[in-house]
Amino acid sequence: MIKRYKKRAVRRNINTYQQTENTKLFSEKEFIIRSNGRMKVFKISSRLQWCVFTAMTIVGLWSAYSYQMYSVSDEIISYQEQKLDETRDAYVDLMSDFVTVHKNITGLVENIGHKEDNTASDIDAYLKKAQVIEEKIKKISAKERWIDENELGEKNALKDALIRRDVAIEENKLLEEKVKHLENIIISLQSFEMDILKKIEELSGKEVDKIKTSISTVNQELKKRGKYFNPLANSKKDNKGGVYVPDSIALSSNENLAQQVNKTFSLIDDVTYYNEAMKKIPLGKPVWSYWLSSPFGKRSDPFNSKSARHKGVDLASNKGNKVKTMADGIVTKSGWGNGYGKIVEIDHGNGFKTKYAHLNAIYVKKGATVTNGQAIGEVGSTGRSTGPHLHYEILYDGIPVDPMVFIKAK
Repeated sequence: MIKRYKKRAVRRNINTYQQTENTKLFSEKEFIIRSNGRMKVFKISSRLQWCVFTAMTIVGLWSAYSYQMYSVSDEIISYQEQKLDETRDAYVDLMSDFVTVHKNITGLVENIGHKEDNTASDIDAYLKKAQVIEEKIKKISAKERWIDENELGEKNALKDALIRRDVAIEENKLLEEKVKHLENIIISLQSFEMDILKKIEELSGKEVDKIKTSISTVNQELKKRGKYFNPLANSKKDNKGGVYVPDSIALSSNENLAQQVNKTFSLIDDVTYYNEAMKKIPLGKPVWSYWLSSPFGKRSDPFNSKSARHKGVDLASNKGNKVKTMADGIVTKSGWGNGYGKIVEIDHGNGFKTKYAHLNAIYVKKGATVTNGQAIGEVGSTGRSTGPHLHYEILYDGIPVDPMVFIKAK
């Protein structure tokens, strides 16, 4: 009997457990899906069920609240629309006034800095129109008291200062933009000037090198005679004077440009001085077309075939061809010379002299000033000559030198 009683107690406890599980609000649920002889089981936990229940409860409460608020808001919106209809017509008039004022203030800002700047009168006109608009706004808003009168009074007190401040700010911005634009232009110009100066420096350097090469060629011939020509001797390069002109602000603010200007203009001064010096050196051919019939130095005399010393060169050419001087100077002799026939002698300064002999005609007189390239006579065969040619001599400090060196050095 005791053993049988225990078995019944166990069965009652199991039934009680099963009944408790079945009465739980959100117990774990199982869904069974059978397909093609296979079975799949999906479980929904108690926690997930609680989450879904809570979410649905919140959505329901929010929907109820929204519906209530919608009803209240609809009444507010209807009231506001009614007021909006009442004021819409009045604001249409104000819009045209605001457009006019906007155009006026735009024109005011654009005219700042011009010669005919009526800024003060324009500001006064703007203030008057703004005052009219404010009065209209007061009339519209007075009924509902949308604007606090005390606050409006404070704003009116600041209105003039704010408008003038805004105009000053706009004017300052425009001036800053103009200054910046000018600064950009100055930078561009300085860059352009730098390029030009470097190009001038390059060309001037080539010109100076060319002149120095010619002088070096001449000095090679002079050294054979114990002479040397220095174009910087008795130089006037360091002589100074002139009206005082202060340095440019733009140059003083750009050190590289200032250095380049000094360098370039110093080189230009060198070119100018060397060119002036070269005007006194007889370089180039005195007759356009010729052939060398007798060189400088020792030769056989054309009349007696004896050894002789030739002080110049004979440049055979057609009779009547123009003879030109190759340097500036003063005519020291013009006329007949023993053995030379018709001759012209020119002193070029710096120790250089030239002689043009056997001329057919002479164009210049003694004491006349001649310039480089000026025609002084014609090729002829006067004096001790076997045919039309130009006897051409060059002397430095009274000593004859080979003219062909000077002709080729041009």
